[in-house]
Amino acid sequence: MSCVVSRPARIQDVAAAAGVSPATVSNVLNRPERVSAQTAERVRSVVAALDYVAHPGAVGLRNGRASTIGIVLPDLTNTFYSRIARGAADAAFEHGYSLVLCHSGDDPDREQAYFSMLAEQRAAGVVVVPLTADTGRLSRLRQRGIPLVLADRTMSTDDGCSVAVDDVSGGRTAAQHLFDGGARDVLVVNGGRAIRQCVDRYQGARQAARTRRGTRLRQVVVQAMTVEAGVEAGRALARGTDRPDAVFCTNDLLAVGLCRGLLEEGVAVPGDLHVVGFGDLDVASIATVPLTTVRQPVEELGRAGVDLLVDEVEAREEHEHEARIFMPQLVVRASAAAPAVAASTS
Repeated sequence: MSCVVSRPARIQDVAAAAGVSPATVSNVLNRPERVSAQTAERVRSVVAALDYVAHPGAVGLRNGRASTIGIVLPDLTNTFYSRIARGAADAAFEHGYSLVLCHSGDDPDREQAYFSMLAEQRAAGVVVVPLTADTGRLSRLRQRGIPLVLADRTMSTDDGCSVAVDDVSGGRTAAQHLFDGGARDVLVVNGGRAIRQCVDRYQGARQAARTRRGTRLRQVVVQAMTVEAGVEAGRALARGTDRPDAVFCTNDLLAVGLCRGLLEEGVAVPGDLHVVGFGDLDVASIATVPLTTVRQPVEELGRAGVDLLVDEVEAREEHEHEARIFMPQLVVRASAAAPAVAASTS
């Protein structure tokens, strides 16, 4: 028999070469117990000779098992979200699923459209990473009828699984580091209250300040949590008359920009002012002044989101929803090393 074809082999090619029906080939690949050992061996040898690969979508339709997982992210240019995707992709691969990446731009309508597409394509489920999602928005997503795990935000276990970092603890850790180093006047450069993480990180900083007599904690809210917004905040801070002795920025992009803006105006970091960021993004360690920051286990958020989603899909009635919380850790670098802060404020 000839096993040569000039295009990618189809199931019909395998059937013809093996002298069986396409249904028999399908049974050998998916339900081998229905086929005699001799026939199965013959079909497998042809599959190997033709280098036949079954179409994954067709396999999913035949065996009832979806083979893809979606992940919906608000900003692909932010390395925080790309690292979540990397962890999710690794976990999906290990579970035997492919990952479909969807960029929402944090647009609720676009999220809805992606959920419709994924449902139509029979995706197993979705890990969604919102930025400013409210309760009603998440309820609308769950109504799509597709399993959902929320990442970087907590959700009641009555509604589903979620994975998040303890942002209150992270904010408290950042402020405590500055106070422990001798700072008495700390400014928090923060995003808007619509972003839950910003609220929680500031709340943690306030908890730290309440335990320290004679300290002051202030807040300034910026319109965007970007390097550019941080630069503007740094310039304004340098030109102002009521300058703090330390700053906690609630993400690393703001902190790196703030340091740049301060340096442009002749304010030395850490010589004149000490800065802590949040996230430990790639930019934190390679900035002009390496950034002291609060590290989040970002890849683990993606991994855990997929793990919980797969458990819900495959365990079904045995699955129990979880709200998994990860603890952040302080990473000390040049922008706010404790001895330097103590020396400058003594």
